Amino acid sequence: MADKAAEAPPTRPGEQGPVAEPTTINVNSNRDHGPPDEITKLDDEAGYDASNGDRGGSTAHGVDDAAASATLLERLPDWVTEHLTVRDLKILIRCTLATWAAFLPVVINPVLKNFGQSAFIGMLALFINPPSTILPFYLFAATTIVLGICLAWGWGTLAFLAAMSQRDDVLYQSAYTAIRQAAAQSPTPALEVQRRIYAGEVLQASPAAVLFVMCCVFIYFLARLQASFPKLILVSIFGMIVIDPYLTSAPLLDNFNGKLALIFVKPLTTATAIGITLSLLVFPESCSHATLHQLSRSLGRIRRTFDITRDTLQDTGREIPVQEITNLKRKILEENMQIEQSFVFIGLEPSVGRWSAGDLKSLQTLFKDLFIRSTVMLNFHLFRQDYRSKVFHSAPKDDSVMDTESEDHRESTSSEEHLDGEKSPKHRGHGKQHRRRHGRRVGVAQTLATMTVYEFLRPNPEVAKLGQAALQAVEDVSRSLLAACNSAITTSSEIMDSVNDTRWWGRPTKSQLNTLVEKHMAVLDQLKRERDYFTLHAVDKMVDPVSHLFGEDGKLIDLSEEDKGMRLPGLMIGINYRHRVLGLAASLIALLERLVDLEMNKTETRFWLPLAITGLFSVAFSPEPVYDDNALERTETRRENEERKSRKARQRAREEKKQMARSTKKSEVHTTVRERNKLAEAFTGLLHWLTNSEGIFAARVVLATIIISIPTALKSSAEFCHNNRAIWALIMAQLTVSQYMGDFVFSITMRTLGTVVGGIMGLLVWYIGTGSGTGNAYGIMASFVPFIAIVLAIRIYAPGMWMMPAVMGGATMMLVAGYSWEANHLPSVVRSAPGYGVFYERLLLVIIGFAVATAVQVFPRPPSATRNCSNSLATILSDITEFYSETMTQYLVQESEEVDFVPEKLQERISKIYTALQELIPRIKLVQFEPSSSPFTSKNLLKIESCLGKILESLSIISFVSLRLTPTYQRRLDVQTDFAATETIASVMAILGVLEGSLRTGHPVAEVLPVPLLGRLRKVAGPSDGIDSMSRDMLRDEDWMVFAVVLMSVTSLYSRIDDLVIAVKDAVGEKYYVKGLPHHRHPHAHLHASQAGENSEAERSSVDA
Repeated sequence: MADKAAEAPPTRPGEQGPVAEPTTINVNSNRDHGPPDEITKLDDEAGYDASNGDRGGSTAHGVDDAAASATLLERLPDWVTEHLTVRDLKILIRCTLATWAAFLPVVINPVLKNFGQSAFIGMLALFINPPSTILPFYLFAATTIVLGICLAWGWGTLAFLAAMSQRDDVLYQSAYTAIRQAAAQSPTPALEVQRRIYAGEVLQASPAAVLFVMCCVFIYFLARLQASFPKLILVSIFGMIVIDPYLTSAPLLDNFNGKLALIFVKPLTTATAIGITLSLLVFPESCSHATLHQLSRSLGRIRRTFDITRDTLQDTGREIPVQEITNLKRKILEENMQIEQSFVFIGLEPSVGRWSAGDLKSLQTLFKDLFIRSTVMLNFHLFRQDYRSKVFHSAPKDDSVMDTESEDHRESTSSEEHLDGEKSPKHRGHGKQHRRRHGRRVGVAQTLATMTVYEFLRPNPEVAKLGQAALQAVEDVSRSLLAACNSAITTSSEIMDSVNDTRWWGRPTKSQLNTLVEKHMAVLDQLKRERDYFTLHAVDKMVDPVSHLFGEDGKLIDLSEEDKGMRLPGLMIGINYRHRVLGLAASLIALLERLVDLEMNKTETRFWLPLAITGLFSVAFSPEPVYDDNALERTETRRENEERKSRKARQRAREEKKQMARSTKKSEVHTTVRERNKLAEAFTGLLHWLTNSEGIFAARVVLATIIISIPTALKSSAEFCHNNRAIWALIMAQLTVSQYMGDFVFSITMRTLGTVVGGIMGLLVWYIGTGSGTGNAYGIMASFVPFIAIVLAIRIYAPGMWMMPAVMGGATMMLVAGYSWEANHLPSVVRSAPGYGVFYERLLLVIIGFAVATAVQVFPRPPSATRNCSNSLATILSDITEFYSETMTQYLVQESEEVDFVPEKLQERISKIYTALQELIPRIKLVQFEPSSSPFTSKNLLKIESCLGKILESLSIISFVSLRLTPTYQRRLDVQTDFAATETIASVMAILGVLEGSLRTGHPVAEVLPVPLLGRLRKVAGPSDGIDSMSRDMLRDEDWMVFAVVLMSVTSLYSRIDDLVIAVKDAVGEKYYVKGLPHHRHPHAHLHASQAGENSEAERSSVDA
């Protein structure tokens, strides 16, 4: 290392310092789509030989010490350790205090008598929607709750009025007179009248039918709303809760009561008001403050990206932490989505601080670019590990074995054993017979052909040494730049934290601000210097270890027969690394420049009005005079009208062009349209609307509602249902029904767990707070605090899968403690034994609700989450296929006016597809909970989703970067990869189309497909093709860097489509076998054994990629 440090120029002070910094990163740190051959050379040299053992031994003692000194805190889950901060503790205190206060109406007797038996249900609203977010978010959620309550109250009141209009007054008067006469002999006449009314003695069929019909229609549309718009789920949940009393109680009442829903409305709205009030009074946090904190914290994810890169590249043979990288990518995506949502509301509230909402909005694009480039860094490591596993664990050792296997389809060859590794997975569905036809694993022909390519890419020791030397040189030249990037991240975080933490007190003085600005400017200047140095010297450092391959004229020399296997090791991966690390450095420079500019110019703390109000005042108090000159007004108006007409004309032309393109696409997709009359079309549309997934889900919810509600409207069972609070079984059944069977099974499991644990906590609260007495207000409120805090900590900070059991546990705890208190303090017809009696009844009601929900969920046919996930993946694959077609159109006609390339729209489209993939992951994981005869499982669906995400990554880079290729490098790319060849495009389209159909139907895929696409990489790319030989000057050219990035992306695209074919075949199987074809032979297998005289560097680089 001393020798390497000595090679650094003296003009870079502090060279030795960054070497020991934790952000020191080797050359391989930016491998997003690295060339396989270069990776394997490096891995073969440092990863799978004796050097690996040496390195491992040197760190073993440190690892043991770290493990021995691990504390209990370090062993806690990530979601716990990440939230052990002062800010998160404040949020938990605020939520706990709000939920605790929502139970106060229960222990204050006047309020309890006013609110009624459900005075405690306000806690449910705060368990579901705690004030843990910024105020605009909480106000939005609270508004949806209030909207659901008001809609249900209004509709229920109308339904009750309509039902009363259908009542037979003669029958009612006779029944009511009999009740009063019978109650006169009771010691408590009023309670006796109430008991007989709820026993159904004045019940009539016509009013009950009207109530049922109108309420079920309302519930149907609420359920459809929940299925179609998940963000409005709170409208559906609380709308159903408030409408349910009109189903279970209103048919039994003797008179119209417009206040019937107040039993739920009062505590729910009170709890919502408490949440809003505490959000403003207890540790209040403005949207700008929270957004700035999120931005600062997100830089920790970026820093972790560098840490992973450093740890991985210090020992290049170690296993890359795939799971950790995947989790980090997921967290970056989640934080990016949260930040994007914060920016939506950032201009809607006033704030205090040095920076305005507009200043913060100027950081949005900069951070988004930084997130993207950081994700590209992580993607490279995943690609490297994936390719390394393929090359070192999938390549056959003997070509004769492959020949024998391909021709005879034998089961016991060494290649087959190497390919299978273990017994084939269980066969299921219609792919079973095709998997077993030849007694072998599916995709053997394609895999053997791909293995031939991998075998060619396996490096020999001499090539590995050269590759290692080249990559070490790149690591040396990039070390200081990466250390400067780390300093930039630290500085950026310091600036934002300083602004955020000094809003009210601790504000720095003018001199302190000047000192900080100078310090941060020095960091920015250092980053720029290191960026410039790396730009100038990176290529020379990469070429130095292989300089003997270039002649005196700087061009690559012709290689001899002995050197035919030589390739330029490290160059392709180094150039791609250079491109990506420069992009990341540019993002950090842009971000730090903006932050320093804000720090320099915004030095005073101010009160900032919302952006909309600010715009209004800026217009009202504008210094420009208001002219009353009619001629001038007419001139300005005419000019504005002309400009407006011109803009409209241009916009109309663009819309017509887009409409023509859309109509062309529609005509291509829908080649024939069946003509129907309008009545038939309307009927068909209505039928589809009623029978789609949202309609079926809503129908199931209505059916569950009817099954439980009917006994409450029968004279024989009305009293039993009322005394045992059947309304809670109804609510449980309505909220348990799910759109898909996997979600339903998971929901049942989590709700059962939450009910049992919550019931135990409720018993502890009751018996600790009251002992054997009738209840002590101080004791029960004190005992509530720790349990509420535990439930809310899980609800707020745990992964999403734990939200449901947390809410169920809190709700059950609330019901047990609330009803136990009311049993002794609120006179009522219904009385349960406090403590265990309440918990027992609650458990029975939950079981009844689950039973009804299960019946309507399973019969007549359970909705399959597996089928939905496979169809969703097929739809996403269709979107990716369309994206590929548009990318190829953009590449082929990029100099024509027919293509309107807008980076922002392209980025938005890619983000939409990628977000759709990420949103599918939780649902795919739930597939494992449902019984299904489909060939798809949670495991293979996740594998297919991963393949689609990787294909999208490669296509994204191609679509953005390919337009920068010059005609010369386009020609080189086409020759080396067949990228723009009609046969290649047709093959990709055919493969993706076949896989889409298989995902939709589950049918096996044909054995013979135009794969592997990786075999289309060609060696022929030299002067004989009209392409210049590689030279040192070419490597310094920015156009060559662009070419290297596109080449690597095209190669990764081919490889990942091949992986997708195997993943789908593993799921559904294959059929239509054809014997006698040389399945395993690489179309350019001559590269492996012939044409030594054509070893041009560009040809070999294409194979390296």
